[in-house]
Amino acid sequence: MAETLVAGVAARLPESENIDEFWENLMRSKDMTRQTRWPQGLHGTPPRMGQIKNIDKFDAEYFSFEENEVHHMNPMLRHLLEVCSECIVDSGLCLPVLQGNITGLYLSCFLPDNDSLETSRGSISRLCTTVPMMAGHLMEHFGFSGPMMSVDTGCSSSLSALDLAVGGLKTGKCQFAIVTAVNLLLNPSYLQQMTQLGMLSPNGQTNVFDAKAGGYVRAEGVVSVLLTRNVSICKHVYVSVVDILTNCDGFKSEGITFPNSQSQAELMTTVYSRCGIDLNRISFVEAHSTGTKAGDPIEVAGICEALCKDGHKPLLIGSVKANIGHSEATAGLASFVKCIMIARHGMIPPQINFHLPNPQTDGIVQGKVRIVDKPTPLADGYIGLNSFGYGGSNGHLVLKPYRNHCNLTGIPHSLVTVKARNEAEMESFVDFIRKNRMDVSSLALLSNSWLSHDPKRLMRGYVLGLIDDVRYKVSKNITVIPSLWLMLRDVVWEDLAISSTLLESPIFKKSIQSSQQILSKVDDTFQLEQMLIGHTCESNINKSIVLAISTLIGIVDTIIETKVPIEGVLGSGLSEIVAGYKDGCLSRDQCVRLAFLIGQQIEKYAKADVTGRYSVYKTTLSFDEVHCLGPFTRVLSMISEDTFVVAVEEKQREEVLRAIHAKGGYYMELRDRLPLYSDWMNGLVDGIEKEVQKILCSPKFRSKRMTSLSQNYAYGCEPSVRSLFDWSFLKRILTTPTTITTVMTTLPQDTILMEINLCLVTDHRKVNNPSIPCAGDMKSVLEMLGEIHLLGHDVSVQWLYEEVSFPLDVTAPSLGPLVKWNHNQSWLIPEWPEFYCRVKDDVEALYTISDIETEGIHSIQGLLLYHVLMAITEKHNKTHELNSGIEVFDMVWSSTEMDQEDVINTDTIHVETGKKSFVVEKDGETVLLSGKYRIYKPEESVTLPKIPGYDLDINENLKGDHDKVLLEKTEITWEDSWLDFLDTLLDFSTQWLEGPLLRIWVNPKSHMKEVKDCANMLAVLEGCTGLCKAGAVVLHTKVSQLKKYNIQKVANLSGTESSKVSLLMVYTIESLIKSSDRVLIYQGENSIEQVIGIILITEKEVVSQEFPLSMGWTPNNLEQLIPYMLAVHLLFDIAKIKENQTLLILPPIDTLCIYLMAIANELGVSVFTSSFDAEVRDVIDNLFPFVRVVSGERLEQNIKTLTQGEGCDVVIKFTSADFQTAISLTSASGKALFCTLPSPQEKINLSKNCSLIIPDLSKAVASFIQKSPEEIQLFLYNMQNGCIAEMSREGFPEAQGLKYNLVERSHFTHSVELDQVLSAIEDPVVNLNNQSIAEMMEADAIAMQRLQIVITTKPKDFSILVHDCSVNENHCDSLSPQNITRTVTPPKSQACEEVKMIYLPEINLQDFDEVFDTHTLTTSFITNETATESTDLTSTPMFGLASDQREKSNELTVKTPPIHTKPKQEMAQLAIPRLIIPSAISNFKRRAKMSLIVCSTSSTPALTSSLKTLLTPLLFSEPTIVPLNDLEKQPSLFCIHPITGNLKLLKILGSLLQYQCHGIQRTHVTPQDSIQSIASYYKNAVQMHQENEPYFLIGYSFGSLIAMEMAMQLQEQGSKVGCLILLDGGPSYFYNQFCQGIQTALRTDQERCYIECGALINFLQMYVSVPNPKLILKILLSLKTLQERIDLVLDMTFGRVLVSPNPAKSRWLVAKEKLKMMGTPGKGFGFSDAAEELIRLKRQEAARSFINCVQIAYKYHSMGRKFKGDVHLLRVKSDLTLPTAVPLDYGLKDWCTGNVNVRFYNGSHESFLNDSDGEAVATDVMEIVQESC
Repeated sequence: MAETLVAGVAARLPESENIDEFWENLMRSKDMTRQTRWPQGLHGTPPRMGQIKNIDKFDAEYFSFEENEVHHMNPMLRHLLEVCSECIVDSGLCLPVLQGNITGLYLSCFLPDNDSLETSRGSISRLCTTVPMMAGHLMEHFGFSGPMMSVDTGCSSSLSALDLAVGGLKTGKCQFAIVTAVNLLLNPSYLQQMTQLGMLSPNGQTNVFDAKAGGYVRAEGVVSVLLTRNVSICKHVYVSVVDILTNCDGFKSEGITFPNSQSQAELMTTVYSRCGIDLNRISFVEAHSTGTKAGDPIEVAGICEALCKDGHKPLLIGSVKANIGHSEATAGLASFVKCIMIARHGMIPPQINFHLPNPQTDGIVQGKVRIVDKPTPLADGYIGLNSFGYGGSNGHLVLKPYRNHCNLTGIPHSLVTVKARNEAEMESFVDFIRKNRMDVSSLALLSNSWLSHDPKRLMRGYVLGLIDDVRYKVSKNITVIPSLWLMLRDVVWEDLAISSTLLESPIFKKSIQSSQQILSKVDDTFQLEQMLIGHTCESNINKSIVLAISTLIGIVDTIIETKVPIEGVLGSGLSEIVAGYKDGCLSRDQCVRLAFLIGQQIEKYAKADVTGRYSVYKTTLSFDEVHCLGPFTRVLSMISEDTFVVAVEEKQREEVLRAIHAKGGYYMELRDRLPLYSDWMNGLVDGIEKEVQKILCSPKFRSKRMTSLSQNYAYGCEPSVRSLFDWSFLKRILTTPTTITTVMTTLPQDTILMEINLCLVTDHRKVNNPSIPCAGDMKSVLEMLGEIHLLGHDVSVQWLYEEVSFPLDVTAPSLGPLVKWNHNQSWLIPEWPEFYCRVKDDVEALYTISDIETEGIHSIQGLLLYHVLMAITEKHNKTHELNSGIEVFDMVWSSTEMDQEDVINTDTIHVETGKKSFVVEKDGETVLLSGKYRIYKPEESVTLPKIPGYDLDINENLKGDHDKVLLEKTEITWEDSWLDFLDTLLDFSTQWLEGPLLRIWVNPKSHMKEVKDCANMLAVLEGCTGLCKAGAVVLHTKVSQLKKYNIQKVANLSGTESSKVSLLMVYTIESLIKSSDRVLIYQGENSIEQVIGIILITEKEVVSQEFPLSMGWTPNNLEQLIPYMLAVHLLFDIAKIKENQTLLILPPIDTLCIYLMAIANELGVSVFTSSFDAEVRDVIDNLFPFVRVVSGERLEQNIKTLTQGEGCDVVIKFTSADFQTAISLTSASGKALFCTLPSPQEKINLSKNCSLIIPDLSKAVASFIQKSPEEIQLFLYNMQNGCIAEMSREGFPEAQGLKYNLVERSHFTHSVELDQVLSAIEDPVVNLNNQSIAEMMEADAIAMQRLQIVITTKPKDFSILVHDCSVNENHCDSLSPQNITRTVTPPKSQACEEVKMIYLPEINLQDFDEVFDTHTLTTSFITNETATESTDLTSTPMFGLASDQREKSNELTVKTPPIHTKPKQEMAQLAIPRLIIPSAISNFKRRAKMSLIVCSTSSTPALTSSLKTLLTPLLFSEPTIVPLNDLEKQPSLFCIHPITGNLKLLKILGSLLQYQCHGIQRTHVTPQDSIQSIASYYKNAVQMHQENEPYFLIGYSFGSLIAMEMAMQLQEQGSKVGCLILLDGGPSYFYNQFCQGIQTALRTDQERCYIECGALINFLQMYVSVPNPKLILKILLSLKTLQERIDLVLDMTFGRVLVSPNPAKSRWLVAKEKLKMMGTPGKGFGFSDAAEELIRLKRQEAARSFINCVQIAYKYHSMGRKFKGDVHLLRVKSDLTLPTAVPLDYGLKDWCTGNVNVRFYNGSHESFLNDSDGEAVATDVMEIVQESC
């Protein structure tokens, strides 16, 4: 019968974040309890408990919860979500597997601490996360559909839940079951109660089984296990559950909490008897024992009775509670985890705190059971587990370790693709693979797990396991997933480089075997596997081609097995055969036979000495240049845009080669190659036609997914056009050159090429399209698959591990501990005071405002504020002295008027420490002030809001008057009284701000420090934000722009602001002024009844009125109210229309017009209207048969006819055009109502005696508000029963009309107080940090934000306090610096420099103390006010990147090159660039985060094309080889340039030599893609310049790499090298400087970034002094792109970088720099500006070239090649400081077969070639040359 299997485990237990850490702690005998998180001795609670780590952490982003939800979520649910996820990961199964089967969840929980708070305190979260709901949340999140239940049987809850889960699996209720338990200790009152009952250990130690046992220690824990009975699905099984059973004690005379030995014994006896288990096979029993005097002896007695029979050997027992304490609801599963780890490691950990047995435990004394007091091996057998609840619920479980031995050995190459949440998780994967590199089953488990497939883990990575190490690479934040195309490179031009490691792939091996079966039928001498292993095909062309085609097929089969979505395939040359195989138009049989036939024919032609007539070269030229080499040349293949394979007739070879070099190209001969893919090979092709016809007897069409490189080049047709793969197609392949450029343009955008090349490539040029290279070895194939995974495509690598037999057994490593969540944010954990309600006899004396400290006259606001601070301090610190930082916020002030005498001795302050709130009451009746507070601990620092004007005034005053509108300043004298100081500061604040005080920050320590320096303290008020600061006190006052109307508003709104609103409609009514008036109509309730309210908001006033809902208001009435109100106002109040008069309503027509017609028609008024729209006319005709609707085309004529030429008594027009026509249609003594002002251009002629009226429509609302209740009732009756009642059926009213607009309709889920709504009028923004807003439901808060946009009368410019700077300083960093002041933004037409701020939050200036030394020139940063351009960069800095041993972080240190010592008088004249650190910044705290203020040189209109030509020297044809002296003495020496490319320093050496000397310099045609390419180009140039051998080469610095490569290439082609001299350089020396630092990068994708930054620092050193390279490196690494880094370095060379360690200060610096620019007339238009931009462009080009040289130098390796002969190294004496010593010979011994002769010189890397030291160098060079001759 199938058993229940444990497939996954995850746990968080005290001091243990996962099961691996838990096991380590057990084996180290660690006591995992510690001091409680509450004050020691709180209400008599024990001193210690078991606590899990990071109780306040949660990865909210992963689980898709909003911030408000997480803060108010039950902490137990947070941990359950993460631990259950870890359990799923640990199982090796993917979540969809559990979702696709019926999966149940069984939750155990005990003492739900948080429920009482969640159900009693206010919350803005929409979630209910009490214990009854937690299981539902888990099921909903994971998408499980099986049974769900919460179990609570006391301390045995988790084992009871496990019993239910096993039963559910047995009965088929579910296929999988997650059993999870949680226990968090949040409420100390429970400990107090248990202490009083005597259950807890008074000393905080659990002495299980010991004589000192005196109670248990409470503990926390979260555990999840995954159970199933389907072994075929499992990937990992720890143990099998042999049996589980629970029972209950029933009635006990001792009481319900007393255990029952007999009941426990019967339970264990029943379990083992029904399982038929021999009791002697029980290896270990994990007891429930908790360390109580009564419980431990009873359990031991039960165990002895049930399991220890006569003759039984001592039974081993233990209890984990001695280590972690009693985790109650989690106790059973905590013991379960211990048993699983015992089974996994085969070792029982020792029992701690056991010294002398409890004398009451007879079983121990008698030897029937033995306590495991030291690490003991686990015998083969069963493990038992007890779990008992103090209510009488008992449970026992029997486990058996699962065994499935897998004897697989490791594989040399492995690949694991994973997805991670963060870098820490990725590193855990790498460590796991590194430890288990040779364990194939473990790698297979990880590859199958959810960690490799989870879409929520956005960081992708792959780990490549090699024989001796692992490599990994990571990508982040993939935004675009590109399409993939397979590109198969040709196999005929280079020697094959196919490795036998490919046979490690089972898919590849099967493919080769299938190809071998076909090949054996053709020629049984071809053995593909032997050819792969022994490389026996190198001299046989036929075998090479067959092997190459078969290998390509095998790699393609491997790629197909990985399920990579390949969109298309490209073939090149013979590889198009394999492209046809991938496309499906060729079979494997056809491919192998064609390869054999073509190879056989090529070998035949090669033996016929065809190769003697032609020479084949690989050359680098442009497309046009290579096709102009003449008729004796054939282009055979295009490898890349500038690399071609050409064939040359032997007779014209020398002429063609000289032409190639003259064009700036270099060439390399491909020996023994035929001119394939040309018309010279027609004879070869025609010879195989018949055989090919047989093989392709039934040709198939190639699909559009196959692109041919040959066909497009030959015929100019689309490469993807369908055609038959027949003889004619194959012939074109063999006789047509292959091209790349035109084909690549036809590929889709965002295409990545999977480029497979089996040849030994010496040239690293690639196609322009992004590509992933793949060579002919297993490592390269796996790297390619890993790169595809990084691009966002899922790659299946299970085929690598197909020999692994799942499930793995208990010995396999666990995956759960690999999970590392994003725990960078802390979430709300209830504070212990929240659980307490003080008992009545424990009443503390209330704080009363007395007259002891209030002598003198003070403002009421200052008096109350001072005593609130004193009351808070007294409550928390038990002192009446202000000594802790305090923040008071959300203050609500009463409007009650009173004086100082009314406050003193009558006001009481209540401080509620649990809620961190306070209330000031007067006589127990009136609340004068209420709010909340935060008090800082002594070690905490108080972060005060930064007022830019305040900081500038202290440190660096702004020049000019631009800050006068923002700032007000004064001085306040400190008189040793906080009350006087606060009162004076408040008085200063209220002079300029009329809003109420919202918040105050006080930092007493900082304040008193400032007082010691100066008693007169500056006070600054910033009007736009309401901030006022003096010393270390900051006030924040609500800002009001409509000051003169405040009093009137309060009076008009009196009695309504306390109403609560549930529905709010906001209308705009077009006003006669620019801005529209707003009308708020709301439904809600006041303290008496439900009401309908109306508020009118204009520029001058705010008026309101409420009407009882009982009047009969309906929702339709609210929508009809505004247009009906306007219509009534226009007709009766303005026009005063009467019966039998005539009314003309001019178009356009809207709801207001319709209502006017209806009311007028009902009054007996003759109504006329007009419209150009026939549909509108039809609607009006249907609604009002008696209204005359005329066409708008002849409006004036028709109206005059209908009115017999008199016109209408009232004419109403709503638009601002054709006013004169409206007047002409008005009768004499009539009224023309123009609801819009005429334009100034329109001339109005009042030729008749009519009235012209322009009504203010907002007065309609004001008039309505002033009506009496009787008039309102009549108005409502007429609206409901009059003529407009039926209009709603026709779609009226409309939400938007000509004169009104419904802009917002908000339904609040919870009624909102009207004063909160009205606060949007006063505040610039709705501040979501405001407590009253923050406590709203999310939908209501969003509605408030929308309302603010449509209601507020304030400008939106001032937004400094959108986010509270005091809460999180980083919030301020998101603000645009332009919002600080608008005056700094220059006109668009003015050309100006760009000022930008780069925020670097990860850089702490505390780590760079030297930055703050503003007095020492050598420790300054970089700026240069008078930077000039040097046309020749003479320096050639060599630099090292080294790991900083002083820090743990992965940083690089850039070693500054030595600088020449110069006389002091000369140094004083040098313009040494340095960092500008304003004095203001130097006074800031060094922990402040850093920002850079960059004044970039932008493009200027002054740099015209003609001026650019004038300023730019003409580029003549620069020669590669130039003479360094005028001598003719032979031999001639060739000196290769350093990294700068010029020869300035080498010219000094050349002038000192007595031999003819030439220098090789970089030109614009020099290749720059690799050292090999550069060396080949220079080699060709040298050979053309000097035909006679030998060649004498000298390489300086970077040039030493080129010289070494040139020497080896010359020897490989048979030329002689006279001597090789390297000047202070060498390949290994140069590479060593990089690799030391690159090791700190850890990941492959970081290497490029580190190299770029190091190169840029050294590029910077060529222009300026860099005394702070470590800081600059940190800054460059923090930037994201290479262009950003280059731009910043260029700005540094111009001295345009300022540093600021404070975000608020940074914004003012930005403003200041812009002001400076505005003060420079004509900036950006001058000649100097154009020159500066041109210099910048040149430096940018030089920087990119410098980086490129560094990169290719780093990539340069010998590839097993060596120079044959001696190498002479001339080096400086001083070593470059690196973590590991560099050999004296710079490692050159590994690069040559001879000796390395080393000579040493004084000076630095640059100076040792100067005149003084250069003479010694020149002398030695001549001596070496003479000896070599």
